Amino acid sequence: MLTHHIQHAIIQKLVTNDGLTFSDLKPDDIDNKLFTYHLKITIREGLVEKVADHYQLTSSGQKLWKRIKESPEKLASRSLSILYLMVHSKRQGWLLYTRKTHPLKDKIAFMHAYPRADLSIVESAKYEAKQKTGLDCDFKILGSGFFRTFESGELLSFTNFSFLECKEPRGKLLVNDPHATYEWVQNPDFSSSEMLPNMQKLMEVYSEGRFPFFIDEIFEV
Repeated sequence: MLTHHIQHAIIQKLVTNDGLTFSDLKPDDIDNKLFTYHLKITIREGLVEKVADHYQLTSSGQKLWKRIKESPEKLASRSLSILYLMVHSKRQGWLLYTRKTHPLKDKIAFMHAYPRADLSIVESAKYEAKQKTGLDCDFKILGSGFFRTFESGELLSFTNFSFLECKEPRGKLLVNDPHATYEWVQNPDFSSSEMLPNMQKLMEVYSEGRFPFFIDEIFEV
């Protein structure tokens, strides 16, 4: 969104100031017309707004700066919030998905989803399941924790997860997920090398039946 170093400098200067006039915001060594051109772009993009005779960041500008100021290394080491959705029924078995994207492409696991800011965790799970599989699921939260997955010492994934269960979903499986394939499996081997490495641990704590649980595990693939 910021295509020029002048635009970047405008955002950076406004981050540390509640509001600046044009003369305070413009560096002395930049031509007025050139600076005005780039200032108008930041306004057009919704990053900066003019209030009276002062310029200030919009909420979008503040959010953009928060994203771009962080190094890729810091972002990579931050945990990703994930919902693991365990869906099963006596007649059809366990609903498993196979990843179609890296990392961990072709690995099998329970359905993954992301929590939504406008919904509760249970509502988010129900919504995502319906969107991706066409199934109507009533979920309950069983536990949570952290998973770190490494390959040859390199971090592949770091997730802060919530584990939810749905028994006896309603409807027909109609897959609408470009990132995975789905199928019902009657007797899956959760310790298989084809499974994501955290699957066996999830099933271990599930079989113990002590809810809610919290686990913090490291895996190597």
